[in-house]
Amino acid sequence: MYVVRGKYIFVVLYCLGSLIVGKFLVEITLLVYNPPQPIQITNESVLSTNSPSQTTLLAQQMPFNAQQVEFDLLNNIKQFGVNSDPHLNNGLGGLWVNWRYGSSPLQTNINGTGQTDGAEGISLRHDDLTDLRYLHNLWSYKHAYPHETTFDKELNRFTKIIRQEFTGTENERGWIYNVFMNLYTLSHDQFYLDTALNLIQGYAEHFQSQVGMIFKINAKHPHGTYRVDYAIEQACDLIEAGTQFHQSEWVAKGYSVLSFVYNHAYIARYNTFATQMEDVLNRDGSVNAHETFYVGYSNQYLVHGNHMQMGGMSQIIVSLLQAYAITQKNALLDKATSLLDQLISPTSGLQMWDQQNGGYFFSANFSGSTASEPGTLTVDRNRKEAGRQSIMLQTFHLANKFTRNKYKDMEQKMLLVALHHIYDPNVHGVHYMVRADWSPVKFTNGTPDTVSTSEAIGAELESLFSVQ
Repeated sequence: MYVVRGKYIFVVLYCLGSLIVGKFLVEITLLVYNPPQPIQITNESVLSTNSPSQTTLLAQQMPFNAQQVEFDLLNNIKQFGVNSDPHLNNGLGGLWVNWRYGSSPLQTNINGTGQTDGAEGISLRHDDLTDLRYLHNLWSYKHAYPHETTFDKELNRFTKIIRQEFTGTENERGWIYNVFMNLYTLSHDQFYLDTALNLIQGYAEHFQSQVGMIFKINAKHPHGTYRVDYAIEQACDLIEAGTQFHQSEWVAKGYSVLSFVYNHAYIARYNTFATQMEDVLNRDGSVNAHETFYVGYSNQYLVHGNHMQMGGMSQIIVSLLQAYAITQKNALLDKATSLLDQLISPTSGLQMWDQQNGGYFFSANFSGSTASEPGTLTVDRNRKEAGRQSIMLQTFHLANKFTRNKYKDMEQKMLLVALHHIYDPNVHGVHYMVRADWSPVKFTNGTPDTVSTSEAIGAELESLFSVQ
């Protein structure tokens, strides 16, 4: 576990001055994240209906705008998405992984078989990252509509939950650094700044100086492994925070990690990355110049690292753009736009964009075993990850700020996808996985997967708020 480094944080704050730091962080974070501006909400009474039949009729009669979708998604979570189990977070509760809207009694935490965890005797599943995204979205909503009080109790409740879950946190997902920084900007609550700095200090401590990289070693993978998206997120976080807080050591470590990943995991033939790498080291402990795509188990699931998923790639590009926003280093912007340019055409690059139905296909798979010899590329054109691909909306919006609206058309296309495909008004939610035509996939028991997931809803909301 990382621990809260109160002494270190005190030194930083003391050196900068608490008032100066607060003003500085709010101003510089706004370069990366523009909190949504107040907009009048319309048709709330219609959108908050609990009747699936009424919602279906509404979907046919009127187009949805971002404000309406934001309210509807948050309202769905408020009514059905919160698990009040007294054993969870010392009685504070948290979000369900997913739930089936309209079921009575409410069906929650439905697994791949189509059955609930409870029906199959599976222990409680809970993802604290969905709680964090929910709080982030609640604060974004409050900033957009300051006189609206619908979700005030939720905001207060989940503030306590996040303190319970993330005090002294150890989490390798680098994207949460910017979430905590955004929360600090919106709330001015010192806890979020402390937690963000604690994450950075942890990444810096896990940096392997003899290799110039952050990676894991375990019994099944004794030569080292890393998720490419996590590594780049952490690298960009170190560069960002090091620049913001004048910590040159953090900056140097961040650039070292970024360089290492590009030297060992970048697939030059396709101008992209695979998901996960292994064999970082040779048997003698020296750096392996030819890492292989990862194959192994994670949380009881067999993971093949030889593919690129849109959710992970969008987070990589966002991280590079956020680091550029703080540093103004053109090399970071060039890396981001180079990756992004492979994703804008249905007939060139990786050809991940679905020209017929809109949105991005689930993944691109490589037949080879290394980044230098990736083999042929095959796009999975049968499925789409609905929720996490919405991060591409945030990606294009942020890129447009630095490229004179180079991706204006793609941002508009993704906004339409987010409002009219990713968001499903029939369930007031967002699905994890769908078919290429946006219809439901099926569970292994043959029933349609029409459940809403808290992760997918959270990603959709963050993206909508980011462009508002």
